[in-house]
Amino acid sequence: MQSFWVTFTVLRFLKLCVVSVRIVAPSFTTHSFGMNQRMVVLKTSELYCVGSEEYRVTAMGPSIAEIAPPGYYLLFVVHAGIPSSGMWVKIQ
Repeated sequence: MQSFWVTFTVLRFLKLCVVSVRIVAPSFTTHSFGMNQRMVVLKTSELYCVGSEEYRVTAMGPSIAEIAPPGYYLLFVVHAGIPSSGMWVKIQ
């Protein structure tokens, strides 16, 4: 489990308890059945204001490969139920 930080911009920041960092595995479909659908909510620990409307949150990566096997994921910062644009990340 490794920690990392994500910087995001939000116009009206509320509080840390409404911020989450999530990774979503890209699913694939075969024979009309979606496979590998997975969303993991990562643990967050610290939040800093780094500028006007800009914040940095520290998150912990998945603890074991059974939670998030190695591969590519879309990472989202969710603030008050509203997700950011996704960013591709690779988990090794």
